[in-house]
Amino acid sequence: MFEIIMYLFESYIQVDQTMELDTQEVTDELMQEGFQKSEIHKALAWLDNLANMHNQEPQSRTIAEKTTSHRIYNKIEQRQISLESRNYISYLEEAKILTTHTREMVIDCIMSLDSDGELILEDVKWLILMVLFNDPVSDDAFLQLESMLMDFEEGLIH
Repeated sequence: MFEIIMYLFESYIQVDQTMELDTQEVTDELMQEGFQKSEIHKALAWLDNLANMHNQEPQSRTIAEKTTSHRIYNKIEQRQISLESRNYISYLEEAKILTTHTREMVIDCIMSLDSDGELILEDVKWLILMVLFNDPVSDDAFLQLESMLMDFEEGLIH
């Protein structure tokens, strides 16, 4: 399922465009690429869930965000999210790229993936980028993270 999500993100990401897709057209395209129909439906449901997360009331976002909060991962989350990925999420929160709200969205997105084990850090980075890309109030954070990821891939570490 993650491969389908990445395929869609890479294929349809454009500046000033949200990821609103014609389900049947995308399903047909993905089936031509060799993906299974059941996995396609799971991936599209995952993307729909991501879009719905961003429609949360602004008041509930404010209530959820406390500068003194500290995230404790439960055992199930620890099995699904590697220590390296948890540390990276924490780093992005300290760097003000993730808020407590977007951090929880990232964790929810990782947990809702139908994966057999831990995602590698590189996959988690792309997932975080997708969460920020789809959040209308995270434009600056998205650009910061995108810049960090692209600079790192090109070997430019600041």
